[in-house]
Amino acid sequence: MKIKLIKNFVAIFIAVLNVYGYAGIVHAEETRIEIKKEYETSIKEDDGRTQFKEVYEKDGILYRLKAVQINYVEQVYPGNIITYDSDPFVGDPAEYAPKESVVKEGKRYHLKSGELKKVMTEETIKYTEASILYKGVEYIDNLPGDAEVKVVNEDSKQEQKVRLPAVNYEEEGTYWDYHFTFPITVTGYDADSYMLGQLEISKNTPLIDHGDQFLDYLNLPTQYYKITRIQWDGKPVGEEGEMTRKATAYGRKLVKDIRGIYGGDVVFPSIEANVYHGVYVEGDPENQTGRPVYRIQATGVYEQNGRMGFWNFLKWLRTNSLTLAILKLLLLTILIILTADRLGRKRKEIWKNREEKKNIP
Repeated sequence: MKIKLIKNFVAIFIAVLNVYGYAGIVHAEETRIEIKKEYETSIKEDDGRTQFKEVYEKDGILYRLKAVQINYVEQVYPGNIITYDSDPFVGDPAEYAPKESVVKEGKRYHLKSGELKKVMTEETIKYTEASILYKGVEYIDNLPGDAEVKVVNEDSKQEQKVRLPAVNYEEEGTYWDYHFTFPITVTGYDADSYMLGQLEISKNTPLIDHGDQFLDYLNLPTQYYKITRIQWDGKPVGEEGEMTRKATAYGRKLVKDIRGIYGGDVVFPSIEANVYHGVYVEGDPENQTGRPVYRIQATGVYEQNGRMGFWNFLKWLRTNSLTLAILKLLLLTILIILTADRLGRKRKEIWKNREEKKNIP
């Protein structure tokens, strides 16, 4: 009778394990639950623990509060509000601080709070221009089509040297430069005349009388260049069988101060910067008294309290498949041994009965 009860228990337990392993158990309860709450408080750093019970009951099972997670904090104000966020900047915060009051859509808003935050800027590509002033540019000068310039991101105070193409030239002044001069060499000075390009000049004619012809020979427009005097430099000298004499022309040239504008896209790397965040509230600031109020979202994390019950033990077995398989194999082995033992006992009884019948006269 005792062996039969043991066999029945083992068989029932194996059946329970099989049903639980393949179909699940409707009575298996959670070991961890989370409860979310949103509330308002005047304490910005409130940890939220007072909003949750230390012990929580669900379906007759007790859970104990293990932790509270603060997910979101927001300051709330009475009436309409608008916010201000400055661009990231480096330098004097006073230049970027929010104004004390602003007007929007005919309504006046007053600054309720301002906060300076640290942020990491993203790498940015920004169109930037820089200029170079070229002084005393004359007619024959060519300005560069690109140049290496120093560019500055005013908000982040980043400086870089980059090569950018010219996008514009701006004249800032026009004036005469009286330092215009060039050398002249007269070959065949002892002849009655000499040639200036295709023009024959008489030896007896002063060189200054042909000032415009000298400019034309040099491809210099007379509206930009003027020769005021030509002066001989020393006496004639003989060179390679010819008599030569040198002279110098003096005059003025019209020049300009020109500012070259160079621009293009410039990459500014990520840096640590400041950002101003301001909150404006509609209405008279004198009527906005009292402590600030914060809206907080919190999550309470509970874990099951007490020792593991029977159903929790079964649930644990379900999540540990190897242990479950070994336990089922062990119970099945016990069942086989008990069955074999019972069969052995039954065979002995049969043989005993046969022997007793043989001995009866």
